[in-house]
Amino acid sequence: MTPERRSSADGPLIRAHMPELDSVRGIAILSVLFFHGMAPPLHAELSTSGRLLFILSRHGWVGVNLFFVLSGFLITGILLESSRRPDYFRRFYFRRALRILPALYGMLSILLIGGWISFRLTAISMLFLANFAAVAGFGFGYGPLWSLAVEEHFYMLWPLVVRLCSVRKLMILAVAVCIVSPFLRFMNLIGNSPPQHLASLYTWFNLDGLSLGALLAIWLRMPSFRRRQLARIAVPATVVAGAAFLLLEGHPWADATLVASACNLASAGFLACVLLVGTSSYSFVVDRPILKFYGFISYGLYLFHILAFHLSEKLFSHQLEFLIASDKAMIATLLRFSGGLALGTGIAYLSRRSLEESFLRIGYRSGREAVPSAVGTASVDVPIHIHS
Repeated sequence: MTPERRSSADGPLIRAHMPELDSVRGIAILSVLFFHGMAPPLHAELSTSGRLLFILSRHGWVGVNLFFVLSGFLITGILLESSRRPDYFRRFYFRRALRILPALYGMLSILLIGGWISFRLTAISMLFLANFAAVAGFGFGYGPLWSLAVEEHFYMLWPLVVRLCSVRKLMILAVAVCIVSPFLRFMNLIGNSPPQHLASLYTWFNLDGLSLGALLAIWLRMPSFRRRQLARIAVPATVVAGAAFLLLEGHPWADATLVASACNLASAGFLACVLLVGTSSYSFVVDRPILKFYGFISYGLYLFHILAFHLSEKLFSHQLEFLIASDKAMIATLLRFSGGLALGTGIAYLSRRSLEESFLRIGYRSGREAVPSAVGTASVDVPIHIHS
């Protein structure tokens, strides 16, 4: 598909490399770290400002939904661009495996040897079934594993769907998934009162974000697409969906059904806004080095950040105890967060530059593209993004 994607003043939205998407990854991973890292110390009273910061951090889970939308957008784009290649399946799955498995299996080995997860949880996580672990009675020992499983299920099935379906059928299917997934969450709520939060980790309850990203990728590649169409709806969609998210949050029925949908729609709108700004004369707004750096290491950081915060608690245990005893719980919280962020950043950067990049080079040898070796190389062909 070769639609007109350019106006007289702005660049094309779809490019071989979209550096602004590394900033989106950076925002998403930092949101997740904020969510997991700002837990207040037990048996400690936070100040008013500390409670406010903690309340804000409770919204950091939206970073996972943003990653789902981004994954749906990038993976669908890759599949559409290569759908007529004779090596379509082999090329996609080979490169996905090289991108995902080395760091994932390395992390699982560390967690197993360190005694943080059981052998059974390790085994089912290697088979991408971690989001069924708690329901199967294996425990839920490491948070990031469930969303990795969701994305892997999407990777397994979506290439076949894209290969077999026309663009029109693909859009209809994606819209249907966006409707059915929240409906299934609603049905789960009716059957489980109060709702079983672990059941909400099932793949079929989390497909609407991936499908929204897929819809955006398809639309931007249609011959009838015009940039001004996206410009008209991107900001309103983000604002309206964001407002709905804030209004619905906290209501039990809405929390279990519609809050995630509003978050996903706001994420898709935000992604559209970033693409528009990133291809305009204001691209510097979304071309932020610190965000692109965290986007660059986002996969490894997502894998290791829970472990990093745990190690931070161990390393600073005496300091944390002293601060809590001195009624400085907020400082203790910030110390734990800063230590975990620094440690996680270091581990993720080493993983990205050594383990992950070594296997990425193998994948790139089968194509003509150069290996991305610097921050800000968001590729349509082999996107470097988190599997949240």
